[in-house]
Amino acid sequence: MTNETNPSAARGRFANVIHQDAAPRQDWARDTERYGASGAELAPAIGAQDLGYAVVSLDPGKRSCPLHFHHSEEEMFFVLSGRGVVRQAKEGEPEEELELAPGDCVAYPPNTGIAHQFRNTGDEPFVYLAVSNRIPSDVCEYPDSNKILVRRSRTMLRRDPNLEYFDGEL
Repeated sequence: MTNETNPSAARGRFANVIHQDAAPRQDWARDTERYGASGAELAPAIGAQDLGYAVVSLDPGKRSCPLHFHHSEEEMFFVLSGRGVVRQAKEGEPEEELELAPGDCVAYPPNTGIAHQFRNTGDEPFVYLAVSNRIPSDVCEYPDSNKILVRRSRTMLRRDPNLEYFDGEL
């Protein structure tokens, strides 16, 4: 049930309750051929400080985001509707894809090196709750493209060439 007088507002005396339909929506790479997700950004709408949570809807046949893993951030995903797969990979180990259905819960503790990516294998949206502990100093790696994201500075780098500590210093 949404707030009838102001559907975009959090409700309750503490403004800590919101319906997913009233939360701000964000599209992630909907204009690309491979990726197609959007989410109801619940956390900022109700004043969350340390946790991020969103209801994510992944378009049929699309991927959520590039394969990645976090050094500091922990993530959890709970499937609400639709069908999909999670692709998982870890350096030096075989890659795997696991089928997911409503009720499945997937966890990625920090600093495990387990990269992940969701893909909708059905004909309807694949919807899941995404929760993370939002670490501003997190570093995220993308094994398929050999990139590294330093979140605080929003700097995207390639792993190669690997530089020596004093390279370029006077």
